[in-house]
Amino acid sequence: MKKSILSVMIALTLSSTGVAIASPIAGQASPAAIAATTKSDYGAGSQIKLSGAVNVRDLGGYRTQSGLKIKPNLLIRSAKLNTLTRHDQQILVNQHHLGIDVDLRTPAEMKSAPDVKISGVKYIADSVVSNKESQANNKIFVKNGEQAMIDYYNYFVDSAQGRAAYKKLFNALLTAPKNKAVLWHCSAGKDRAGFGTALVLTALGVDKKTIYKDFLLSNKYRKQTNDAALAALKKKGASKTELKNNYYGLIVEKQYLDQAYNDASKHYGSMSGFLHKGLGLTSSDINRLRTKYLEK
Repeated sequence: MKKSILSVMIALTLSSTGVAIASPIAGQASPAAIAATTKSDYGAGSQIKLSGAVNVRDLGGYRTQSGLKIKPNLLIRSAKLNTLTRHDQQILVNQHHLGIDVDLRTPAEMKSAPDVKISGVKYIADSVVSNKESQANNKIFVKNGEQAMIDYYNYFVDSAQGRAAYKKLFNALLTAPKNKAVLWHCSAGKDRAGFGTALVLTALGVDKKTIYKDFLLSNKYRKQTNDAALAALKKKGASKTELKNNYYGLIVEKQYLDQAYNDASKHYGSMSGFLHKGLGLTSSDINRLRTKYLEK
């Protein structure tokens, strides 16, 4: 494998801090158009369009199995925030009430592409995967991207660091100031943030079908970014195998989240069991979350 291709591949994998993934999507709405967008324009699962970040979504509007609805402007999932514009920051703070930014990336990612500091927003470093685990997974990735992605989801459930990180995310949700949004993100906003979202939706009582639908929406909102990344690899002379491996690293598939669900069921009985036994959330914690983030 050519050194130049390998460097690009590593930049596009799970622990990516590369420009290709973070670049603004061509053809996005202009700042003026974004400014004119009202809160009511964002339905459940729709993207918050920003110039400097992709795959940014407000979970408001999703229905629970009991018929309640997630309140808008309180729960946001995202890709990394290192290239936010000033206007992006205004949208997140003024329209979506952002109060806490939970960064799920590795320490190396945080150092290489630090989040933009947003005035009045509390930043929480909360690595789900260690630098060492990420490097080990990259070695699998260059041989078999599909298997590497499936294995990656084992870390979220099986590793002590993963469980501690997601418990820390829930602590942020439980202690967030009233009417202030919590945003959690990783690099691409699809794996660590995606599984974190699955946990949050599970805790709030959203059905599994909706959880998977939300998880797979990353493919829709990252399509242009992913296509551009693969095109760049092809231009550099990447082989079909290398392109295939990177394709699996750029997208999400049902089997990825299946792996986490299977692991949770194996060790904790269910995903709800993982919340209680794996993360240590109490029934009182779950009730507090639902009271805080749900409405009729």
